[in-house]
Amino acid sequence: MTSKELSVGQSAQYVGPYRLEKTLGKGQTGLVKLGVHCITGQKVAIKIVNREKLSESVLMKVEREIAILKLIEHPHVLKLHDVYENNKYL
Repeated sequence: MTSKELSVGQSAQYVGPYRLEKTLGKGQTGLVKLGVHCITGQKVAIKIVNREKLSESVLMKVEREIAILKLIEHPHVLKLHDVYENNKYL
């Protein structure tokens, strides 16, 4: 899995080139925030998953979800643009 470094923390406001804004939702595996690309202004949904809070089996399901989303191109399915990660977050 190709990934980029994720920089998320209590005072972090950016993930890669995206500025984090309001929280859009929260689920079993993580938090979804609105991200705005710093240059283009493109709005995206950014799912932030805390690895430390997930069991190994749930983490494997999240990684499988990522692999599947990388393969799918359909007008009714959100497109996965990038994956950023560090030791704590995916």
